[in-house]
Amino acid sequence: MAWRPGQRITPQRLLDNTPHTISYTAITANTSTATTTEAVAVTTPSITFRAGRAYRITFKGLAQSSVAADTVTVRVRRTSTSGDIYVDSFRLPIPANATNVPFYLSNICTNGTSSDITVALVGTYVRASGTGNVLLAATTTHVCYIEVEDIGEATDFVAARAIT
Repeated sequence: MAWRPGQRITPQRLLDNTPHTISYTAITANTSTATTTEAVAVTTPSITFRAGRAYRITFKGLAQSSVAADTVTVRVRRTSTSGDIYVDSFRLPIPANATNVPFYLSNICTNGTSSDITVALVGTYVRASGTGNVLLAATTTHVCYIEVEDIGEATDFVAARAIT
């Protein structure tokens, strides 16, 4: 961001010039198992997505199934398992029973509106194919988390997913 003549340098303007984390929510224990009903693993507190800003939303963890050759889908959604999808893994293949499959997914989303949007996000998981029980595995050393970073002006990311 360029500084305009006469523009006051404020702490917020300085912060807006560098990517910075605005939310980080982690779990440190395995989730319950799920099958074909999407379940919530992580819920963030309410996050304010400022008008005209772009955000990187990251979901990291370990997926697991009780049956080899199942696939798991993980997502970050708005508010609940039926909310808008902001990050989607499609299908993660599970090669063997009880094998942890790592995922690290991120997407850039923007609030291109003229108003701030305040909402909680949820990290979800569901068995996409197969017959097993799926879960997201986590420990204190291998946390599962959602991180949201403010990365700049929304106009710099014209094809990004809109936050609605």
